Amino acid sequence: MRYEAIIFDVSDTLIEYSPNYAQIFGDRLRSLGFTISEEKAREVSKAVNMTICVQSQKEQEGEPHISEEELNKLLDTSALSCIMNNDIDISNCVKKLESMKLPKQEMNVIQGVFEVLDILKKKYRLAIVSNHYAWLNDYLNSIGLSQYFESIIISENVGVAKPSIKIMQIALKELSIDAKKCLYVGDQPFDVLCSKRAGMDCAWIAPDNISLPSSIIYKEDYKISKLSDLLTILY
Repeated sequence: MRYEAIIFDVSDTLIEYSPNYAQIFGDRLRSLGFTISEEKAREVSKAVNMTICVQSQKEQEGEPHISEEELNKLLDTSALSCIMNNDIDISNCVKKLESMKLPKQEMNVIQGVFEVLDILKKKYRLAIVSNHYAWLNDYLNSIGLSQYFESIIISENVGVAKPSIKIMQIALKELSIDAKKCLYVGDQPFDVLCSKRAGMDCAWIAPDNISLPSSIIYKEDYKISKLSDLLTILY
């Protein structure tokens, strides 16, 4: 068996949000009069998530923690930067969006996740490494997902977040397993970056027409469109 353990991201891998970032920031850009396709909205979502990751890393490295208001401005700037138009006054657009609050998101298990985990649990050790808040542990327990995982590492609990390899190393230590025997599964480019830096293989959940940013020097080992595609790879 090539792998002994499979480690999962949570957001948009096991759990989906409604509305998701593609919908939220797509609508914010449309409110300014821009025409945003679903494909462009997904691109914007990836950029927003990458911005969150980069900011998190900066704060881990000693930069001051920014307020929610400052973070929202940063995310709007990131979304606007995905629109290739030199005539756009980004700072003015961000100012217009200040009064438009981000909607509250609901969380649900992605369809088919339980069925896939039921199959994988019989053959592999399963774990989670997620950039998330401490309350995620209680949520996973309440919906019946915790029982599948022998290790659940959440960034707020351990004080480090992806793309720092330290969060992966914490999981590897808890599992007492070599990185080469692990497959990481996530939907963000920084999931590929972090897992490959840590020495793992990575299955990246992404549409066929989306590629990793050129700034990431690694390549995913597998590209899948949904979690159930893992079964084709592993069985």
